[in-house]
Amino acid sequence: MHNTHKLISIILLFMLTIVSAHGQRWADIKARPDIYLCGEGEGATVDEADQQALAALVSQLSVAVSNDFSITEDERTQNGKLDAHSYTRSKLQTYSAATLTNTERIVISNDPDHTRIGRYIKRTELNRIFEGRVRTLKENIRLGIMAEKQGKIDDALRNYYWAFTLLKTVQHPADVKYTDEETGDALLPLTWLPERMHKLFSGINVKVIGNDGTNVDLDFTYNGKPVSSLDFSYFDGRDWSNLCSVKDGRGTMEFSKDMVPETVQLNYEYAYRGQAHISPEVQSVLKVVNSHTMRGARVSVRAGKQKGTSTASVSTTAGTAQSKQVQAYAPVADEARYRNVLNRVVDAIRSRQYGSVADCFTPDGAEMFKSLVQYGRARVLSTDACALYQYDDNVVARSIQMAFSFKQGVRKNFVEDVVFTFNADGKIDCLAFGLDSKARTDILGKGVWPIEARQKLMEFLENYKTAYALKRLDYLRTIFDDDAVIIVGHVATKLQREGRDAVQYKAHRYITRTHYSKEQYLRNLAQCFQSNEFVNIRFANNDVRKARTGEEYGIQIKQDYYSSSYGDVGYLYLQVDLNDRRKPVIKVRTWQPEPDPEVGLYGIGNW
Repeated sequence: MHNTHKLISIILLFMLTIVSAHGQRWADIKARPDIYLCGEGEGATVDEADQQALAALVSQLSVAVSNDFSITEDERTQNGKLDAHSYTRSKLQTYSAATLTNTERIVISNDPDHTRIGRYIKRTELNRIFEGRVRTLKENIRLGIMAEKQGKIDDALRNYYWAFTLLKTVQHPADVKYTDEETGDALLPLTWLPERMHKLFSGINVKVIGNDGTNVDLDFTYNGKPVSSLDFSYFDGRDWSNLCSVKDGRGTMEFSKDMVPETVQLNYEYAYRGQAHISPEVQSVLKVVNSHTMRGARVSVRAGKQKGTSTASVSTTAGTAQSKQVQAYAPVADEARYRNVLNRVVDAIRSRQYGSVADCFTPDGAEMFKSLVQYGRARVLSTDACALYQYDDNVVARSIQMAFSFKQGVRKNFVEDVVFTFNADGKIDCLAFGLDSKARTDILGKGVWPIEARQKLMEFLENYKTAYALKRLDYLRTIFDDDAVIIVGHVATKLQREGRDAVQYKAHRYITRTHYSKEQYLRNLAQCFQSNEFVNIRFANNDVRKARTGEEYGIQIKQDYYSSSYGDVGYLYLQVDLNDRRKPVIKVRTWQPEPDPEVGLYGIGNW
């Protein structure tokens, strides 16, 4: 017993000695304001105390750099009474534990009910605070340039504006330079970004191609070519609409019956505040930095007089760009037979007499058709690009362009190319939302692969994205392997011990990986379907690699996901066995908000 008491006393003395040493080290740091900036926090938990310490440190940082922190001219113009010190402090508060990676931490006291934390940084390290943010904004510029080349004007505008906003929170925005990867040209983002965005707006041309007194259909081009993707809102005479999406040059507006104004104002989206949650850093900055109105983002378009509802039939000729893409496929022996069926289906959608075409579908096809016309207020936009080709014993009609409108959610409507697949009996057995032109080109460009392999890939990806839109949980259950690897990634930070001192930490950014079983994933998906009016996913681009043997493929996809309550952008990876095209099997599905710091994008080499 005596030895036990002695051991306890020794341990307590040792712990008191450690705490005393930590307290003394903290006192030494506070006594050297010429070398260190520091902040102290108290709380019932370590996290609570640490957040207070970080806030106190940020306050010291704002004092230290405010006299040397540039406020750009456009910010002064927007607010003549701008308090530079307060504005600087609010900007610095966007540097959280995730971005203040070169600060250090000391646990001053660690009582069970009361914790004291100290955060500090050397003055010589101040410049490094801003280096990480400069890297982030430069990556946004790079992504914007890539998106612009692909005609994805929405992605380009979003990345450029987010980069411009991040730029306002670094110490000297006018001194930041960006070097173009291809040309080697050095750019000054502070002036280049708003000019580049204005150039994008100037290159967009919009014209009205249809007006039935309620729906106004629009054609969007950029430098003479159809815009791959773009988002806009419009003023309906009472209020601004929710966001509307443009796909492959086609968009639409909806008004009260016979209330279409002669001239309609459109506003091209570029801030994307509704998507900022995908990057907490961007989200915090958008809340603080004064909004910047970009020249050219608002345009007017003459809607013209009502032209009546289009009743154009499905064309029997094929002269469009999409038709040219499928010329390598096997031709259809009796196209007129299938086009007559499509004409009946199109007329039924336009007249909303859906039951009149029940004989055109198989039971599975009829169920999908019912889901399709219930997916928002379905409306046919155009049949001009419809091209047919033979695929094994099926005939594929690619595609009928349709618009889908919704009452709720951040987004008001979507445009989709609907692909119809006929079985050997001439019945429509499957309907799918087609890939956009860029995604199709990515797959069709795999010239070293047989055309059958490319057909399999397109069919699978289109059925996959459509299953989410039409909430086909039973179909998704059949295509996921029972032992599928399903991973969802989230960006997080952790404090990592550095050096020999056991109580000094630095914040490190990493990706958490949550593994789900097939049943867990489908349960979560069922809840998502039930709680949302709609789900819509769009594949921005894809990179496909084939396994060495068999028909197994690894598909990396940049995915835009939207629902009535949520939206995000991230990277989807699917590893799928397509040996039996009628029974695809997904062996791996991963989603990550950004490339993993350690492995980058998940791919076929990671498994």
